[in-house]
Amino acid sequence: MALLLLASVWCLLLLGSALVPWLGGQGAQLGAYAAGVLLLLVARPRGRGPAPLLAALFAGASGFAALPAWLALVAALGGAVGLAPARAGVGAPDASAWLANVALAPVLEELLYRERLLPALRARVGAPAALALSSAAFAAPHLEPWSMLTTGCVGLALGGVFLATGRVEPCIAGHAGLNAAALACGLPPERAALPPLAAACLASALIAVAIAVARTAGHGPRPRVHAPRAAARADASPRA
Repeated sequence: MALLLLASVWCLLLLGSALVPWLGGQGAQLGAYAAGVLLLLVARPRGRGPAPLLAALFAGASGFAALPAWLALVAALGGAVGLAPARAGVGAPDASAWLANVALAPVLEELLYRERLLPALRARVGAPAALALSSAAFAAPHLEPWSMLTTGCVGLALGGVFLATGRVEPCIAGHAGLNAAALACGLPPERAALPPLAAACLASALIAVAIAVARTAGHGPRPRVHAPRAAARADASPRA
């Protein structure tokens, strides 16, 4: 089922790219994302309730704070393998960019790659290989090598959060926070951004709290099961 959903969502993304001449870049992207989110929500398995809002808030703050640290890490890794940095976008983001990158894309990608694909792969190849493969699948549609490196690294971190909590909501929030930081602060960050080391420390502390809150919520008190009382044996004893 996970592979079928993966293929279906990728087909929707390809269809969106084909419709760019008629709908425009943003319109086609929004349409493809919205269709993918709808498909994944309809096919979503019924399970336990959502993670606590507090866990999502801490995860979102972690994602927002982490942007400078991620850019520094990817710059180091990209330089080590000889990749040239991607050219940053120009101009202020409009409402459709915020909707696509902060609302729709995190929901689409986390439901697909973390909630569906990662557990399906883990059941077959184990957690480490599943984490690597699902992150590679997450990176593949981004096409440009620098973007693939960036999203692959982020996918490893978000997959780790999912494995630690068993919940997708903190992953969605962290992903949305990171995308929001990129739109709000610029690439490279020019506004309201911490130095990379401080960003890494703050983001790590925030995501640790988010994981702890999510895990605590998943281990609530279990209902007490009372063993049946032993029946009186006096009357059951054989009589002479």
